[in-house]
Amino acid sequence: MKTSVDWLSHYIDIPWQPRELATRLTAAGLEVEGIETIGSIPDGVVTAKILSREPHPNSDHLSICQVTTGAGDPLQIVCGAPNCDAGKTVPLATLGTKFGDFTIKKAKLRGVESNGMMCSAKELGLSEDHSGLMILPDDTPLGVPLTSLVKTDSVIDWEVTPNRPDWLSHIGIAREIHAVSGAELRLPDMPITIDETKNIHDSVSVEVRDSDLCPRYMARVFDNVKIGPSPDWMVRHLEAVGLRSINNVVDITNYVMLEFGNPLHAFDLRTLAGSKIIVRRAADGETITTLDETKLTLSHDNLLIADAERGVALAGIMGGENSMITDDTTTVLLEAATFDRSNIRISSRTLGKATDSSYRYERGVSPYLTALASERAASLLCQLCGATQRKGVIDCYGKKWQCEDITMKFARCNSRLGLNLSNEQIAYCLKRRGLTILSQDAESITVRTPEWRFDLKAEHDLFEEVAQMCGLDTIPEAPVKASIGGTLKDDKFLPQETARADFLALGLDEIFNYSLWSLSQCLAGTELAEENILKVYNPISIDTAYLRPTILPGLLEVVAHNVARNEHDLGLFEMGRVFQNDNGKYLERTQAGVALTGRPYPGRFGADLARAYDFYDMKGLMEDWLARRGYRNIAWEPIASPAFKKGAAAAWKINGKVLVSFGEAAPALTKGMRLRYPLFIALLETEQLMAMSKGISKYTPIPQFPGTSRDVSFVAPSNLKHNDIVALIQGLKLQYLEKIQLFDIFEDEKVLGKGRRSLAYNITFRNPERTMTDDEGNALQEQIRKALAALPGVELR
Repeated sequence: MKTSVDWLSHYIDIPWQPRELATRLTAAGLEVEGIETIGSIPDGVVTAKILSREPHPNSDHLSICQVTTGAGDPLQIVCGAPNCDAGKTVPLATLGTKFGDFTIKKAKLRGVESNGMMCSAKELGLSEDHSGLMILPDDTPLGVPLTSLVKTDSVIDWEVTPNRPDWLSHIGIAREIHAVSGAELRLPDMPITIDETKNIHDSVSVEVRDSDLCPRYMARVFDNVKIGPSPDWMVRHLEAVGLRSINNVVDITNYVMLEFGNPLHAFDLRTLAGSKIIVRRAADGETITTLDETKLTLSHDNLLIADAERGVALAGIMGGENSMITDDTTTVLLEAATFDRSNIRISSRTLGKATDSSYRYERGVSPYLTALASERAASLLCQLCGATQRKGVIDCYGKKWQCEDITMKFARCNSRLGLNLSNEQIAYCLKRRGLTILSQDAESITVRTPEWRFDLKAEHDLFEEVAQMCGLDTIPEAPVKASIGGTLKDDKFLPQETARADFLALGLDEIFNYSLWSLSQCLAGTELAEENILKVYNPISIDTAYLRPTILPGLLEVVAHNVARNEHDLGLFEMGRVFQNDNGKYLERTQAGVALTGRPYPGRFGADLARAYDFYDMKGLMEDWLARRGYRNIAWEPIASPAFKKGAAAAWKINGKVLVSFGEAAPALTKGMRLRYPLFIALLETEQLMAMSKGISKYTPIPQFPGTSRDVSFVAPSNLKHNDIVALIQGLKLQYLEKIQLFDIFEDEKVLGKGRRSLAYNITFRNPERTMTDDEGNALQEQIRKALAALPGVELR
């Protein structure tokens, strides 16, 4: 935000030079990006009058001028400016004048002697205008140093944080100067000429259909408007901060925007069909051509200012070409409004339209300032354009914006800032910052925030206000106090890092993603509804407007990114926070996700090179990771989930809650990815798994004695699950049982009958103290066979 110090001085007497002003406000929290001096005119530039102009004999664009400074003989000057006409009064840099390292000397231009240089405003550092010489008023005295006639100015470029939109205006900066210096703040007088014979309500109507996107809309109508150039003081101020003067009406809207921070727009009332303003959402596919002649195709997300027939402005961003102010405009409808900042931000990003107006609306404009800006612009239109305002103001202001009432403890303020201020000092700081004191006692103070502040919400915000008033550089340094406490069990960081290290040890590569995604990405692969997804209050774009409910969006995005770049052999994992809205209760937890696709051994050859990851690779990886947590012999159950292909997914549940799920990704999730190999996904509720973890695995020495194995085979009904068989054998609590492994499944209706299959298991026994005998192994095998034979429909083989 660029501010002119000369412009600021109209609202407050600044007690410091520009550089000290920048230093003082920086200490109060408002940082400076740069300071530029405007109008630093060199000594030797004086006023002069052109007596005559003749064409240069050796040039088509140069002229030979006779110039007088009011004393002595006329000077011959060769000039290339198109407006060096006789009778004009101009600045003249006399011989010896220095412009930085360049010195004006007597010279010959195309064979003609020249004794000085007539100057443009840009050459003197007064503006960016270099189209011709700077023309001074005809009554300007001659031979006078220009420095005595032209006021110098300094422009300070402030770095404004997004939470302080009130700083995006000269009056906003003046309020900061008032707070720091105590100098009186002066708002401009706003006289308005009213035509009592005409009433705005008789000729113009305003309808706000989407009040959630436009909390306040004010309209005024002006007759007898005379379009022309703006006065020099307004042009000078606008050009100082980088804006080009267009005409008096447009300049007034820009001037007031930079003055109060509320953008305005002026319509030619004759171009508004039905003399009507309708604030509504655009229809999908509706188009508008803006003032810069850009044709935009809009959607329902864009807010439109329309008349009875079509759109006339893109709300908060830019006006339409079809209602612009022209030289023959005589009747103006002035718009001053407050728009929803999230909507303006989304429209600006999606349409690629960033303007001074959208920059302010994206950060927030107070409805209070809307009224002041409307009144100020009305006053300037009457003063500078000869306009008269029709009686009345249309003010569509539904839900009034409320200031915040905040209570702060004095002791807590001093404790947080490391200061020792008295209660009265703290109250004085808050009052100088524009807050209204509602009540105060020995322990606390209750204040009401000013109408132009959006960022003050809680007690800690008031701490910052006090700190800025005292000066951030006055807050003392304090040594960091740290103490070691608690047990390893209480450490919240170590389990997460251990889990991450275990994923890396299994050969996976870690990825990191943002938590913000689009709604469609958040819903993909879940059974959640839109109301279960948390939406960001003021998103950067619609693609980052929602908090992820699972880790899945990032996994899919990274896989797609790699596959698109011909990387097909992937083993990835991510751990992060996920979020969900459960009937108004906001839930947050840690989740991990794993993605496998491609070949596990791309560096080998033959059969190993051809093998691709399959369902059991993911199953084994999950079991390995869980084994490191102390979980073995997991009872997997088949599941149906929109995240996985039908019939190719399994989960581990405890008390009906899924802790780990994995399977082949659903076709809907991989559509368009151009995968060469199947994609397998796993989701782990790491927070719960860590809480249930059995702790550090104990070392078990390598067995010194051989084990003995026995095979058990039988025919059983097809609905008898492997997990049930394992549970049965483990339930026998056989001594020396070490491992149960299924090694064969056979199904054939002709041989075994319908709905039956043959299963074969290898059972391993081991005595850690001696070698087992065959009789011992046979006896244990027989116990297992008897237990299996007791199951309905089981036939031993």
